[in-house]
Amino acid sequence: MRTVSIDESGYTGADLLNADQPFQGACAIAIPPDEAIRLIQTHFPKLKAAELKYTALARRPSNRDRLLALQTDVLGNFPVTTFVCDKRFLLLLYFLDYAAEPYYHRRGVNFYENGQNYSLASLLYVAGPALLGKSEFETVLIAFQEAVKRRRPRR
Repeated sequence: MRTVSIDESGYTGADLLNADQPFQGACAIAIPPDEAIRLIQTHFPKLKAAELKYTALARRPSNRDRLLALQTDVLGNFPVTTFVCDKRFLLLLYFLDYAAEPYYHRRGVNFYENGQNYSLASLLYVAGPALLGKSEFETVLIAFQEAVKRRRPRR
């Protein structure tokens, strides 16, 4: 069995309009647990943690070269996939799922075919503030985000 470790950064929960963290990133690394332990011991031999936390390690200037060496080691020897998205764009995609997709579906058109949803979201991302006004466009996004939060059952 292959072990894949996934981690994220920039998570703000359901607040996709958080100005302090406009991007969400996720990384998946296919690395066996014994190899992960070996890499920690190789690059951070004095560390007694089973998991590395970049923010804690990056604070110390003496760790920066080790972090770069670790990154080089991981990227050169293990399958890695990284995903970074603009959370405002993600909210627009979600908005279009609700606002536009049903219209297309009723007419027998696949809204997602050939990335049409991405094209429309890109257009809205750029032209929306100009067409509605920046403040009004922001109000629509905030209202949509709040409506979605209220609609979902709490866990």
